[in-house]
Amino acid sequence: MAASFASLSNAFAWGSIVLAVVAIIAALAWGKIVSVTAEREARDMAKRIAEDYITNWMAQNAPAIIQRHVEFMQDATVGEGSDAAAADAIGQEA
Repeated sequence: MAASFASLSNAFAWGSIVLAVVAIIAALAWGKIVSVTAEREARDMAKRIAEDYITNWMAQNAPAIIQRHVEFMQDATVGEGSDAAAADAIGQEA
C-alpha cells in the first residue's frame, strides 16, 4: 500500500512539473504573439497619422511653394522673353 501511495505521489509530482513547463511555454508564446501584434498595430497607426499629417501639410503649404517657384521661373527671363537676348543683356550690363 505504501508503495502505491509513493508511486501515486511521484506521478502527481511529475505531472505538476510537466504542467508547469507547458504553462510557461504557453505564456511565453502568448507574450510573443501579443507583442508582435501590438508592434504591427503601432506601426500601422503611426503610418496613418504620418500620412494624414503630410497630406494636410501639403494641402496647406504646397500651393504657396509651387506658386513661388513658378513666379521665380517667370521672373528669370529678362527683356523680351528670349533667353539668348536676356543673356546678352545681362552680359552687356556686367
